[in-house]
Amino acid sequence: MKPLIVVCTDFSACSEKALQRGAEIAAREDTRVFLIHVCGPRKGPAPGAPEWDSKLWYDDAMGELKRARHKHFSDLSDTDVQYDAIPSAHPASAICKIAKETAASLIVLGSHGRTGLLRQLLGSVAETTVRHAPCSVFVVRDDPERA
Repeated sequence: MKPLIVVCTDFSACSEKALQRGAEIAAREDTRVFLIHVCGPRKGPAPGAPEWDSKLWYDDAMGELKRARHKHFSDLSDTDVQYDAIPSAHPASAICKIAKETAASLIVLGSHGRTGLLRQLLGSVAETTVRHAPCSVFVVRDDPERA
């Protein structure tokens, strides 16, 4: 069976670069791809606003993943590319769990390159994934001007 790589996206410009790199690796190494979007539940924007609609979120995320699949992985067969949107309050943990469950040989994800207080407040999905992943992790950095 072909090796599998997990390619992660949050649909940002930085993730777009990770998708491109994941597609390059998949084509060169002849791998299967599991394309994922992991996001925590969200509250409404203000008191009294409607609660987070998980079905709407899932449908929107799956639509974006389908577009990403066709844009970046169209050279691969449908059986070689799977995609899913996973709700999780802890994206790095979910990414590592998926990599372990699928016996992935590589995780590809983007990093916004935040530093200092902003990184401490927001955390780093990429850093936590690197520390806890059951396989190698390829981190694609964002442009320094955008970080």
